[in-house]
Amino acid sequence: MFTSSKFEKIIFTTPEVNIAKLLRIHGYKKNQKIKPVIQDAAIKAVRRLQYCCEPQGVFFLQEIHRLEADRLILLSGIEFNCAVFEDILAGSTHIISFAITLGNRTDEIIDSYARNINEPLASLFLETASRLCLEQILRMARSKLVTYSLNNDMKLGNRMAPGYSYKVRPSNERVMWNLEEQAKLFDTFQKFDIPVILMGSSAMLPRMSRSGIFGLKNLALASTNSSN
Repeated sequence: MFTSSKFEKIIFTTPEVNIAKLLRIHGYKKNQKIKPVIQDAAIKAVRRLQYCCEPQGVFFLQEIHRLEADRLILLSGIEFNCAVFEDILAGSTHIISFAITLGNRTDEIIDSYARNINEPLASLFLETASRLCLEQILRMARSKLVTYSLNNDMKLGNRMAPGYSYKVRPSNERVMWNLEEQAKLFDTFQKFDIPVILMGSSAMLPRMSRSGIFGLKNLALASTNSSN
C-alpha cells in the first residue's frame, strides 16, 4: 500500500456471511429448531448479497501536525476536535483516513425487497447480511493496514470514527466524537474521486458504508519514549 501515492483505492472480494450468525442476530439460537421459511430467507439474503455487493475502499495517509488534549491538527490544516484524541492517538505521527462501501447496488436491492410483500424477511435479512459483510471488509482492510504498518516500522492504532463514543481515562466517562466532524473527515479526500458521498445530515451514500481514521505510531520513537 501507498507505494506510489499517499492515496490508495482497493477493490475487495465479497466475503461469505455466516448464516448462523445472521440468524442469531435476529434471536434464532444455534440449537433451536428454525422454521424452513426463516432458514430459506437467510440463505437467500446471503446469496443475493454475493450477487449485488461491490465492496471497495479508499485510504489516505496523512501527517499529523499537532496533537493536543482535544485537538488533532493535520499538516494539511484540517482540524478535528474530541476529548480523547490525546489518549487514543498518543504517539501517533500519521493517520490513515478511510471510507469503505458495499456499493449502490446493495442499497438498491435492499430497497426493492422492502417493497416486496411476498418476501417480508428479504429486506431485513439482506440489510443484516450487508452489515455483517461490512464488518468483515473492515477486518480485511485493517489487516492490509497492519501489514503496511509493520513493513514500515510503525504500529496501527484502533479505529476511530465520528458519531461514536470513547472512554476518557481515568474517569471512564464516555465522550462522543461529534458526527458533524464527518464532513472534516471527507474533506481529507477532497482532491480524490471516492465511491462514497457525504450528505448534509452527515449520513453516507451508499448507506452500506463506513468511515473513520486509524492512528500510526513510529515504533522506534515509541520505544525511545517508553525507555525514557
